[in-house]
Amino acid sequence: MPQMGLEVTEGLVVEILVAAGGLVAEGDPIIVLATDKADTEVHAPATGVVREISVAIDEAVPVGAILMVIADSADEPLDAPAPANSVPEPPAPEPAVIEAEEAEPSAPARRRRVAPIARRAAAELGVDLETVTGTGPNGRVTLGDVELAASRAAASPPVASPATPRTDSEPVTPMRRAIARRMTMSQRDIPQYQLVREVDATHLTAQKQAAASAVAKGEAKPGVNDLLVQAVALTVERHPILATIYEEREGSDPVLRRADSTDVGLAVATDAGLVVPVIRAVGVATLREIAAERSRLVDRARAGNLDLAEMSGGVISLSNLGGFGIDRFTAMVNPGQATIVAVGRTVERVVPRGRGTAVVPILTVTLSCDHRTVDGAAGAAALVELAQLLEGDMPWRN
Repeated sequence: MPQMGLEVTEGLVVEILVAAGGLVAEGDPIIVLATDKADTEVHAPATGVVREISVAIDEAVPVGAILMVIADSADEPLDAPAPANSVPEPPAPEPAVIEAEEAEPSAPARRRRVAPIARRAAAELGVDLETVTGTGPNGRVTLGDVELAASRAAASPPVASPATPRTDSEPVTPMRRAIARRMTMSQRDIPQYQLVREVDATHLTAQKQAAASAVAKGEAKPGVNDLLVQAVALTVERHPILATIYEEREGSDPVLRRADSTDVGLAVATDAGLVVPVIRAVGVATLREIAAERSRLVDRARAGNLDLAEMSGGVISLSNLGGFGIDRFTAMVNPGQATIVAVGRTVERVVPRGRGTAVVPILTVTLSCDHRTVDGAAGAAALVELAQLLEGDMPWRN
């Protein structure tokens, strides 16, 4: 198994895309692994013949483990015995009784190609993949194929046998397991606190409208999230403590590691679960560039096509549930980061202005911090800075 980021130590085999004895070309996808961040395709390092597959579906393999052996030809002797993590061949089945004539030998069964997002959807919807006809390239089963099979099954539900016990349980998908591990790690290992600030969103709303009206037809229009991402990145530049990680190392004293970047993670809800793609170099990007990259990453996230590199390296994350009508909420710090910004919806409120009152759009922002690195005063200063930027001090790069 190749190294897939500093935080990834193992992967779960969810799909094997080739068969023993088959030909592969360098760069062909051969195995799909589920990691803590995403389902990732492993590609063939060379062109040749698959001499041996050393792993099985649902097997957890550590970084550095042998996944399969690829040789130049089918006759080339293997240099070493089968690796320790190889799966033994199953015993040969008993010969079947043939009453009429000898059956012709059948070709070796070839494992079906199934998109990772389709496999997860099948598990969640209770669809047997063996009954699904794949319409993708080379018969690959797509998400649409699974959803169509599920809708057909719902239209004509099978009659349940009275003897069949009812169960409300369902299998946990690899992504859901990854989310569970990381959120448990966040609550268990990160002592975190929250700070809340209400923001006058008058300037933010006006800037969003101005930025959206300035883009050409066909371009992604900057939205509130794009403006928030740019403001959060500037806050990190001015308060680098927000990007300082408390890192424990086995056999040595802990260290404080400061990330020297303005890469911002953006939480995206998908049908399969929550993912956090990372928008790079926000500190120098324009709102148009941020909007274009955000649009691209969100589309890939909802199609289940994000790769591990697109979800690694963020120094701070942003989660916005305002579109769901949520006023305020607390987001959990992602392991490997020290802070996360949670944003609720914008609501109009009557506030005092001078000797009178005014109706003002108010946005609630919550900053969660790792107390091992970010003290309360430091977090408060950073949140005040972010609020002031959003209320009119931000030098927007359109």
